[in-house]
Amino acid sequence: MKRILLVALLSFLSLQGFSQTLLGIYGGGGCATSNNYDVAPSGGIQMLFGHGPHLRTGLTLFYQGYSLYADNEANSSKHGTGTAGTIDRLAASYVFLAPKFYYGFGSGGNFGFYLNVGVGYNINGFDSLRKWDHGYYTNGYYTTYPAGVGQFDSSLDKTANLNKLVFRLGVGFSEHLYLNHYWFLTFSEDFGFLTTDLTSTGSSKDPSRTPFSRGGLRPGYISLHIGLTHRGKK
Repeated sequence: MKRILLVALLSFLSLQGFSQTLLGIYGGGGCATSNNYDVAPSGGIQMLFGHGPHLRTGLTLFYQGYSLYADNEANSSKHGTGTAGTIDRLAASYVFLAPKFYYGFGSGGNFGFYLNVGVGYNINGFDSLRKWDHGYYTNGYYTTYPAGVGQFDSSLDKTANLNKLVFRLGVGFSEHLYLNHYWFLTFSEDFGFLTTDLTSTGSSKDPSRTPFSRGGLRPGYISLHIGLTHRGKK
């Protein structure tokens, strides 16, 4: 009985030793895996609670920007020089709230893998669409449509098509470098998957859709972050 109590006590103390709360703040930037236009900023705060030497769970609140340029043209692919096509330029910012699961390796758990799943709310941005059709090629020769007969070139504000809510799955790695007993310099490499489109522009329900429209935008996203993490007292 004494041995059982001793093992239970040591196990409890072991859990307590590794179950400090981690509170972190981080920032950085990232790029979309398709239709990327520019590096977009991201950053946030997180709180994780320990459940033993390796497992931590908690919550992260973060900002993510998207900067996209979807160019789809006939007979060319360079910034509106094709005979017909669409260009969708989207820049939008979302705030995500996501539960997070972290599993650390090694005795200190300072290098680990994480998974988070959450919902994002659009706080600002724009979605602009240019669509045009100037003519066609037949047997290698270009024919221009007569003005007013099939030919058009329009630039449309489609900001109203931005989806207010999107869902995201994030996976990545974190490395915590020791600064002192309570503070760590933290690096993370994140890959985010959207499960919903950022905009309904180009979808089958969009009245401005043409044969060159791309149905929504749902790129993967790679981000690099650096931050500070505070470890609570044992």
